[in-house]
Amino acid sequence: MKLAFQKITQVRYVVGARRTVVDGARLEVAPSPGGQGDSKVQLMLAAERLFADQGIDGTSLREIATAAGHGNNNAVRYHFGSKEGLIQAIFQHRIVQLEPARARLITAVEEKGLTGDVRSLWEVIVLPHLTLRDSDGRFPYASFLLQYLLNYRPRGMVHAADGGTLAPNLQRTMDYLFNRLSFLPLDVADQRIMSMTATFLAVLIHTENRANRPDPAAFRAIVDDTLNVIAAGLSAPAPRVSYFIDDSVLT
Repeated sequence: MKLAFQKITQVRYVVGARRTVVDGARLEVAPSPGGQGDSKVQLMLAAERLFADQGIDGTSLREIATAAGHGNNNAVRYHFGSKEGLIQAIFQHRIVQLEPARARLITAVEEKGLTGDVRSLWEVIVLPHLTLRDSDGRFPYASFLLQYLLNYRPRGMVHAADGGTLAPNLQRTMDYLFNRLSFLPLDVADQRIMSMTATFLAVLIHTENRANRPDPAAFRAIVDDTLNVIAAGLSAPAPRVSYFIDDSVLT
């Protein structure tokens, strides 16, 4: 089932361990709003897992209802109206969960005078995703979100965090980050933020898919190195004309 969706009118907000920040504001496992027994929450969690494993277009509404334990195959349409309505509900559900962690982290960044430090700001954006492991230790939301960033946002599907109303702490952090990246054209800053968000999510998914998952110390080292690479990429000088790529390579 291919999705038809509302077009983005402006792209600026994309859904992200300097030890000073991590040690100053502990991350806790995010609670699930509405309770695990809530019918809508169960549908959202089932959809998120199936989207992560099978792809968004590869998952039917009937499969989601069955996985959530619903006898009514029209449960998704009843609660959310459509597949895109369900997708936006998942985004909103996760935004609400991530905001308290981001509030603690951005407050720590401000208290430590690190609002101009790219690495610290990026921690506020992405580290709360580490609180969203499922019961198997996986990151289904990260996989789902990565699919969205690569395949659906470029085609115009909005995200519930766009505009900042639902995610004031994310918005606050993004404002600091865009100010820090003001040496870049806005479209270049947008592209870098999208690319680096995708990079972080991909590292999480790659790590969870290893035959032998790393222990906590090794996992922290992987996250730490990834954050260093991302901070360097975001902070790189403005693009220059390449001497090695010509039009024949790009077409």
